[in-house]
Amino acid sequence: AFFNPIDDCDEVYNFYEPLHKLMYEHGFQTWEYSPLFALRSYAYLVLHWIPISFVPSSFKLIAFYLLRVCLALICAVCEAFFFRAIDKQLNNSIARNYALLSIFNVALFRSSSAFINNSFSMYTVLFAYTCWFSNVLPLSVFFIAFGSLCGWIYVAVLGVPIAIDILFRRQRYWDFIKWSFISGMITIIPSTLIDSYYYGQLVIAPLNHIRYNIFSKHGPTLYGTDPWTYYIANGLLNFNLIYPLGILGIFLAPFIDIFVDRRYVQSGKASIPHTLIVSSIVLWMGLLWMQPHKEDRFVFPIYPLIILAASICIEQFENFIPRLVRLIKLKRDYVLLLRSLFVYSIVIVHGLLSISRTVAIIDGYSAPIRLLTHSNSTQAFKLEENRHLNVCIGKDWYRFPSHYLLPQNSKLSFLRSEFRGQLPKAYSQEKNATRLRESHFNDANKEQVDRYINLNECDYIIDHDSENPSELEPNYSKQSEIVTSMRMILPSKGSILRSFYVPLLSDRSNRYTFLHLLKFSKHFRI
Repeated sequence: AFFNPIDDCDEVYNFYEPLHKLMYEHGFQTWEYSPLFALRSYAYLVLHWIPISFVPSSFKLIAFYLLRVCLALICAVCEAFFFRAIDKQLNNSIARNYALLSIFNVALFRSSSAFINNSFSMYTVLFAYTCWFSNVLPLSVFFIAFGSLCGWIYVAVLGVPIAIDILFRRQRYWDFIKWSFISGMITIIPSTLIDSYYYGQLVIAPLNHIRYNIFSKHGPTLYGTDPWTYYIANGLLNFNLIYPLGILGIFLAPFIDIFVDRRYVQSGKASIPHTLIVSSIVLWMGLLWMQPHKEDRFVFPIYPLIILAASICIEQFENFIPRLVRLIKLKRDYVLLLRSLFVYSIVIVHGLLSISRTVAIIDGYSAPIRLLTHSNSTQAFKLEENRHLNVCIGKDWYRFPSHYLLPQNSKLSFLRSEFRGQLPKAYSQEKNATRLRESHFNDANKEQVDRYINLNECDYIIDHDSENPSELEPNYSKQSEIVTSMRMILPSKGSILRSFYVPLLSDRSNRYTFLHLLKFSKHFRI
């Protein structure tokens, strides 16, 4: 909660900023929150407003970190229950492997405290699969419905294995229909009422989201496309050693069900096939690979399931060790030693690589949060009574960590840069701001020039020293007073020492710059 950087500007502009508007009456609005499109749900924001609703605007920084702490705690609770459910449904060995691998895993570190619907979906999937493994089927159906209708509609795909289990293995057709209907109504009615209130019109946000992503002429490809190898590289960075083990675990699952598993003899239909469990990963990754626009956060909902698949694979190798000992004619006393050596070697290597990756992320990308947290807590901003400060940002607009980290009487404004896409727009100050059907938004990511202000209107500037300054993207530190600075990594070609932090070597190999908070003087001219 305190060290995790914000990876994606979507988290800021589509979640923190509109929540800031609801709480403190100002913030940025993206086109997705315009009533013209209504792709995002205010009900999701209200849900996160509840635990921090008592925090006054003079303590916004506390609200920011308190929300992240709440999210991290919820994720920890989800993981703990999931661990117990694995122990109950599969066995103690797989549950132990899952716990040891997940504790240091960098993917869970990054996703656990992120205020984004992909992380929320991960929590609900964890709860849904926990209930499924524990044979609490009505709640399993509910959490899939809750995660998809309130969080991210595509998470419904991860409910397919649960539906297959209930409908075809257990043959509880009427129960499934009843549970699905009740769960859907419990979720969709309040969320539709809340969204319709804020938008000032009838809005069912999940349907609008599907309509835009599948049926519109633009779709998400406007924001870039990536090769099919994207998720392979992403998986190796997030899971390192256990990513190939997770893939192998998927392929081993049918073999385990046919030749190895003996749980059916003991518990019958209460025992879920391994193949059905890991099929969720195949379904989800198949869906993601079909999309030309790829992002790391799209994989968030199945992060714990990938670790579970790897844990299943490790357990099968463990079980093979006694046969190997007999084959090479070693003493039986070596079995326990070799099993422990095998498991803990994987855990230690995975843990060290994950910690190295985590430190690399914190070291290279946490400068924006650290800069404004430090500036806010040390009162680096010189506030004036009855006047708002204009804090400006240009080429670093996507690094802004939200108004929660700015002082009470300040607002962020954009300076023009080389970026030619559509930037967010400040919400109107009118009481019905969320309902205004303004024409200053488009769904084609076309630049809107009304977003920018003149440099002379700025009191402070957030800017980094670039190696290649230009007329629109100068290094403002040359013309301003540096208030405070934080080191951050410069964009460059990927390397091992950039992706994984190695003391001394990474500092020498990587290229760094400084992100500054600058006090701008109107006497300077660019």
